[in-house]
Amino acid sequence: MSTLLSIITVVKDDPDGFEETLQSLNISANEALEQCEWIVIDSSHDPGEIGTAAATAPTRTKVEWIPPSGVFPAMNQGLRLADGEYVYFLNAGDRLFNPETLGVITDALKSHRPVWAYGQVAFERPNGGHVLPIPFVYEDEERALFARGRFPPHQGTVIRTSILRDIGGFDEQYQVAADYAVALKASRLARPVEMSETIALFAPAGLSQSK
Repeated sequence: MSTLLSIITVVKDDPDGFEETLQSLNISANEALEQCEWIVIDSSHDPGEIGTAAATAPTRTKVEWIPPSGVFPAMNQGLRLADGEYVYFLNAGDRLFNPETLGVITDALKSHRPVWAYGQVAFERPNGGHVLPIPFVYEDEERALFARGRFPPHQGTVIRTSILRDIGGFDEQYQVAADYAVALKASRLARPVEMSETIALFAPAGLSQSK
């Protein structure tokens, strides 16, 4: 069976976050998982820990260790290894929103064959539960010439692998905004397909929050 979707996870010294991402895959439906591969790019000081955990994944899995050089270089390495028609970046600590989410994504890709697609992302509250920010509406941002700085983050975006490679992947000169730059380039090629469901749960932390 050809691979429809490459799910790419980058991780550095975060075994707990990685376990949360793994568990969100573990509860996904088998028929959706059969269409996917999981690529893990690990820059941890103890690569054996992540590799051992990844071996329990319920889908085809590739694990590669690379020296620490930043999140976007690691995401680009995952892109280079991807065999799927589409790529989706779900990094350590990110989770699929519920057990049906992966099926929602794969069904949308098979039905529409988009250049790219997006869904909403929920933010986890520090004291439990989650909150949905104001929904991203592509047409509203397009009318504003994308000047308001709003695009779905990578946890909410799926894109054709060939397209992402053609536009150069993630620009590694950016510390935070490389996924925004990808979305701007993709918007010049095609309008995205909107998946009506929330597709990911994000625990705010790290560089993008501090900057």
